[in-house]
Amino acid sequence: MRLAITALAALGMFCSLNLLRAEDAAAESEKEEAAAKQPAIATAAPAANKPKNIDDQATHQQETVIEVNTGDREQLQVNAFCLSPNGEILAACGDGPGEVRVLSADGQFIRAWEVDIKPEAINTSKSGEVLVGGSGKLYRFSIEGKQLTTGESPHAVAVKENAAEFRKTAIANLERMQGFGRGRGLESQVEVYENFIKQLEAKKDRSKQEELALESIKSRLETMKEQLAAQQAEGEEEEEKPKFTEEQIQQQVANLTQRKMRIASISTDGGHVYIATGSLKGYTYDVWKLKPDFSGGEIVVTGLRGCCGQMDVQAGKDGVYVAENSRHRVVRYDADGQELTAWGKRDRTGVEGFTSCCNPMNVCFNSNGDVYTAESSSGRIKRFTAEGEFVEFVGDVKLVPGCKNVSIAVSNDNDRVYMLDITRNHIVLMKRKAAETENTAG
Repeated sequence: MRLAITALAALGMFCSLNLLRAEDAAAESEKEEAAAKQPAIATAAPAANKPKNIDDQATHQQETVIEVNTGDREQLQVNAFCLSPNGEILAACGDGPGEVRVLSADGQFIRAWEVDIKPEAINTSKSGEVLVGGSGKLYRFSIEGKQLTTGESPHAVAVKENAAEFRKTAIANLERMQGFGRGRGLESQVEVYENFIKQLEAKKDRSKQEELALESIKSRLETMKEQLAAQQAEGEEEEEKPKFTEEQIQQQVANLTQRKMRIASISTDGGHVYIATGSLKGYTYDVWKLKPDFSGGEIVVTGLRGCCGQMDVQAGKDGVYVAENSRHRVVRYDADGQELTAWGKRDRTGVEGFTSCCNPMNVCFNSNGDVYTAESSSGRIKRFTAEGEFVEFVGDVKLVPGCKNVSIAVSNDNDRVYMLDITRNHIVLMKRKAAETENTAG
């Protein structure tokens, strides 16, 4: 587990640099590009920046963790989960082919079935049918695992139709990584690394993780400086562009296509199915509305801002709710994509708003339509009315912080609240506090 966490931390450190992989940056604004270059390292925040402790106000407390990989079953990554109408846990697992694993409310294994793609998103209808999305494909199963409907996601069709544009983007990415195109060469990369090293070195009481990150970045910086010196000595900064092999271009096209095929979330209001996917250009997200048989797809919301590949969209009886994490808000739309209301702001205390760079990360509903929000940096869960009025603090889940999916679900009686800790690969169960200690605000 230590190795897995270290690997994830290393990935997080470089994923937002946009230096090693410069995919699709041409469509972004200068401000977004500059922000994307900053190394993202999970660091311990100064005390003044930590979320305010709300334990005395919380209605729930952490009870236990639920392991999806138990017994002699294959060890698979849990990508997302949801609850069935009768309270069973449905976990979407694996890299493809994957599995849907069904557990009891307390985490006892019941059954599983295979899905021939990586199941990236999962949800249920009120009737108990299971919706799964991933790698550009959509599925509807019975709760027993019988496949009822399958189809290609409309955004996947659009991706395939834009193959020529993806090839152009792939070549532009290769040029950018070689220091050509829009002036993003090694010189700018060196400057970014040097500035970040200064920030880390100026910080007192650095954590062990920060020390390791500092050492790694310094090593990478020295390598880049050597490359830059060689380029300058050999006159490689001239305007002539490098030639790329077809294999290099196709690999970039494959990387870009795989990212664009991803399905960030799936849900239904009974009349339609809604999925959240990356936009064809840039890093924003779209919401598609489809018929129950997955036909007739149309984009109803576009231009949503999300971080680290996360965009949770949940359809309920009061509308379509979006956890627009990069804008620190929840947005409520009608079925046709008209904005009805929005609430939230960035707040380091996590009391009046949402913490860190990108929260809330996930949302869900209880049986009467109240909205629960989940924050991936602090594990904080809050409850709001359907119109966005604050109801109560549910509590803080003890999880590994980071910019990631933290799927959340609530039992029909509101006594159980579940959250995914994707780094530790388990689901955390929060239970309502005993009556004598529970704060019943709202």
